[in-house]
Amino acid sequence: MNRNLRLSLIYILICSFSSIKTFAQEDPSLFLFHLENRHLNHFDNSLINENKNSISFKWHDPITQLPTDFLSFGKKTFNIKSINTIAGLTLLTGILISVDHETIEPFRSNYKSSPTIRNLSKDISWLGGGEFHLILASAFGSAGLILDDQRALRTALQIVEAELVTGVTVQLLKRVSGRESPQSATHFHGLFRPFPNLKDYHQNETKYYSFPSGHVSTSVAVLTVIAENYPHVSWIKPVGYATIGLIGIGLVARGWHWFSDYPLAAVIGYTFGKIISSRNDLLNDDDFENSHWSIHPDYKNGLGIGLSYKLN
Repeated sequence: MNRNLRLSLIYILICSFSSIKTFAQEDPSLFLFHLENRHLNHFDNSLINENKNSISFKWHDPITQLPTDFLSFGKKTFNIKSINTIAGLTLLTGILISVDHETIEPFRSNYKSSPTIRNLSKDISWLGGGEFHLILASAFGSAGLILDDQRALRTALQIVEAELVTGVTVQLLKRVSGRESPQSATHFHGLFRPFPNLKDYHQNETKYYSFPSGHVSTSVAVLTVIAENYPHVSWIKPVGYATIGLIGIGLVARGWHWFSDYPLAAVIGYTFGKIISSRNDLLNDDDFENSHWSIHPDYKNGLGIGLSYKLN
């Protein structure tokens, strides 16, 4: 993506996600806020409620919760209940590896021959990177601070946490697997060179960084966090997963990844997203709003942030 187009897209996204969205009524020039006649309970800023099982969230959670996230991931992964999942994941990855060259070739050919496909692939894959995810976190965080919306602030912090914990895990696995990306492959299916020399890795990352995909893993983690924080917004998952699918195709077309890089990446991202958002189960979201105003993802009038007002 060229620099001007990227800056323009960032500006549009910030405006879209940070602005207050209203709902047009019969008169197009008149906008009225959507009202919900729901009871609002107040609470002390340091605690969510007085229940002994309740928890608070803090600005440093994306860092201080990382050890707990890793521990929970280990417990969920390495236990008897996960054997079937691990076996199925291994089988699926193995099948995809066996046909990797054949499945990516059409996408690679179109990418090389069409400037339009090249530009689209670069633009859509950018949505799977950390820059875009931090824009999302900033949008939720800014709106949460402005409107004093605790759910939005929680979402922002959990997006950052998901990006960090998933990113660290994937980077470690890349340095363990050492798989060739398609653009640097010396074999039809991309050789695995486990535990490559760190100097060699950094000097020629495309030769070792393919497995698993960081873009897909962090994207699934971020999507899971947002969806779990806004379970009543039904379009988040279908739109999100469709977008991640396009991101995966764009990365394949660019020669950054094989399709077999994705199953493990998706499972890692989903698991961390569920671990992080599982802390929400201890919170009563009806008591979670610290303000009459609240925000939520909205798709009715275009992708953006919806604004609701709650009456006592």
